Order: sequence, then structure tokens, then C-alpha cells
Amino acid sequence: MHGITLIALVVTIVVLLILAGITISLVFSENGIISKAREAAEKTNQAVINEQAQMNDVTAAMENMLNGTGGSTTPEEPEGCPAEEFEKWNGTSDEKVNAVQSTDAEPITVPVPKGYTASKVTGETTVEDGFVIYEGEEEVNDTNKDTAQTTRNQFVWVPVADPSEMYGRDENCKKWGKLYNFDESVITQLNWTEEDGVMSITATSGTGSYREPDVVSDDSSNSVNLAQLETEFNNMIASVEKYGGFYIGRYETGSLSQEEAVVVKNNSDIANQTWYTMYNKSKGVAANSNVTTTMIWGCQWDAVMRWMYNSGDAEKKTYTYDSTGKGNYYGANENKPIPTGSNDAYAVNNIYDMAGNVYDWTIEADGTGSRVRRGGNCYDSASGFPASGRDFHYYPTYSSSNYGSRAALYM
Repeated sequence: MHGITLIALVVTIVVLLILAGITISLVFSENGIISKAREAAEKTNQAVINEQAQMNDVTAAMENMLNGTGGSTTPEEPEGCPAEEFEKWNGTSDEKVNAVQSTDAEPITVPVPKGYTASKVTGETTVEDGFVIYEGEEEVNDTNKDTAQTTRNQFVWVPVADPSEMYGRDENCKKWGKLYNFDESVITQLNWTEEDGVMSITATSGTGSYREPDVVSDDSSNSVNLAQLETEFNNMIASVEKYGGFYIGRYETGSLSQEEAVVVKNNSDIANQTWYTMYNKSKGVAANSNVTTTMIWGCQWDAVMRWMYNSGDAEKKTYTYDSTGKGNYYGANENKPIPTGSNDAYAVNNIYDMAGNVYDWTIEADGTGSRVRRGGNCYDSASGFPASGRDFHYYPTYSSSNYGSRAALYM
């Protein structure tokens, strides 16, 4: 009897040990309950992190769109092209820019390049109506504005909520500027199409084949080559992607016959130079290590026009396609150019003389022999050659008293 009891005890102990081993294995092994619980917790935590990151991205995009500092920023990539991830400005001061709040009803954070100061002049402190910066660090206000406007280079911030409206990539991954026509009812694409993220230039030769970046037939003898233009264009686009906009010269580029060109008020030295001279002079305007200045690109000009057209202000919209009363056109000043910024009626969003006065030559090419001029001049009609208007006709080696240019600035 005692023998049977002892055997039963031993069997019970063995069974218990087996069960204990199985339990330990289920709990502590690599695939055990604790391991699985830890894995589940980690996955849950990571899901929360990922969800929060996605929410942050959405929130940032919405804030950028509301602030005019960038929204949907990356065009769909053509098949076979490497994906591009552009650095994004975080809205705070850094080594290149100071973060300055505008005085819009809903304040907007604007990147003001170091070496420049944001205007405190009445009417120059909102993005909606033209946020102005002056070269130099001395404050500019209502008291000293008259001196500052004639002696210090000035630029106006142009917000670009969606940089993909400015450029695209073709099947070979090359970036092209997107150019537009403007009329009362609609903005239309000019000489390009886009399908499934692939941009195509409709025509690359002959009159009306507007495009950029590209050379024209006699560029090779004047040290302007395609690789150079493509690099400059790509750098500009990268800055627009990062900061959500760029700066445009407040006035037409002046002092063109001098060693150093300027963007100031009441300057009359704004013509009688070739495209090449103006292109090179633009690079020296307001130059410091934090900024790059160039002759304006066609897609930048059109970004300014879209900003005005879509502003919700009927007068600004009309200005883009019919600039009557808003520029120095035929019959306004004995058919002669006027000094930069000398008539306040010719300013929209604090940018002067985009309509009339002298043609503003751009880097945009047309055909195989011409650079594109924008905005009409003092011999043109306001309705026939509005602020958004294009003209070509002459080689970049040509100069005239009615041919000028305008600078742009980016960080």
C-alpha cells in the first residue's frame, strides 16, 4: 500500500515538473507570453509614434498653407527618377535667416535673411500686401523711410504655397520651369503638359517655345551654358521648397552702367545694356554669404502673378491681365521711362513697375534666339502688354532704352 502511494507521489511530482517546464517555456521562451507581450507593447508604441508623426506632418502642412510658407511641396516623381526630399525650414531663426512675424490679421512667420532687416514702415509689414526687407541691419520706419528707399536694396517676399506649381521633372529627371498665361477667366499652362508626374515641353524651337532653363543660339560665345543655368535653377527651386517662397526686387534693377547694380527707388540707370550684362549684374546685387541674387526666372515672375491673381482682391487680379492705370504706358510720360518707384500708383503688393516702363528681361528662353521680356514698356498699351505679358523679338546681345531687368533673391 505504501509502495503504491510512493509511486503515485513520484508520478505526480514528475507530472508537475513537466507542467512547470511547459509553463516556464510558454512564459519566458523567445516565443513566450512575456516576449509576445513585450513585442505587442513595442508595436503599439511604434504605432503611436508613427501616428503622431503623421499628424505632425499634416498639421505642419496645414499651418504652412495657412501661413503662405509652403504646402504640398513635392511633385509626384516621374518613374525612374530618384525621389527628392527637400530640407524644410522649421520657422525659427538659424545661421542664415531670422524668423520675423508679419502683422497680417493672422501673423505669418517670414524668413528674413541675415544682413537684412524687416521693414517697420506703415504698409510694408504684411505678407498679404507685400512684406518688404531692406539690406542692412539699421531699422527702417516711417521716420527714415525716404532715405532708406533710395539708398538701400529692397525686396518683397513672395509666398509659394505649392512649389510644384513652379516646376516639374521630365522623363529624364530634368527640372523645367512651369510657365503660364493669365486672362480674366483662367490661368492656363504655357508650352508644357504634365501627366502622371512627368512634365513635357511642347516645343523647344520656333517662336513661342517658351521654356527654362535653356540656352539660346548665341549663348555659347558669352559664357552662359546650359549646365550653369540648370544648376542655378535647381538651387533656386531647392530654396523655394525649403522656405516656401522667394524675394523679388521691389524695383527694376538700377545703376546698370555702374560697377554694382542696385534695387532702390528713383534710379534712372535701368536700361541700355545687353541681356548678358544685366544677367551678370544681377548676381552682384545685395550679395552676401546668406543670399543669392539673380535675374528673375520666368516661373518666378508667374508665381508673383499667381499670388496676385488668387489673392481674392479684384484689382490685383485684374492687374495681371489688364494693367490699365497701373503702369507707365504709351502716352503716360511722353513715352519715356520713369525712375524706379517714382509713381505709387504703379505698385501692387509693394512691387513697382512690373507693368510698363521698361521691359523686364528674364532668364526664360524663347525659340533659339531670344530671351523673354515681361510686362510691356512705355511704348505699349496696358491692355495689350499687361504685367503678365511676354515679348521676345531680340537676341540677348541687343540693348535698348526700353529694355531693363528685375532681380530676385533667395537664401
